[in-house]
Amino acid sequence: MQKVITWGGRAALLVVFAVCLVGALDPNYNARKWAPPADATMHVIYGYLLTVLTIASLPRTKPWLIGGFYLALGAGLEITQIFGIVSGTFQMKDLIANVAGVLAALTPLALAKRKAR
Repeated sequence: MQKVITWGGRAALLVVFAVCLVGALDPNYNARKWAPPADATMHVIYGYLLTVLTIASLPRTKPWLIGGFYLALGAGLEITQIFGIVSGTFQMKDLIANVAGVLAALTPLALAKRKAR
């Protein structure tokens, strides 16, 4: 598992570095073209903040349980939109953004735990 995490991190680093390099070297780079919609950005921010603040508020609860709770809650709310129980429409990008926010909150904890071993 350690090798998967290490090589996954290296692959992600390479992709991010390539995107940054292309953007930096392209004189006609259009940042707005690649920016996520405001709604998706809001889902990432809320997923992140809810997870981090709950972890800080409930220090005896495992962070992975908190993250799992918010993943299930986000997915549940999106699914209820399909049936019209909650206002709005189901959007896969919102679901992905929820996951990204929770993962952004949990990733530093996973990396710290890995470093501690």
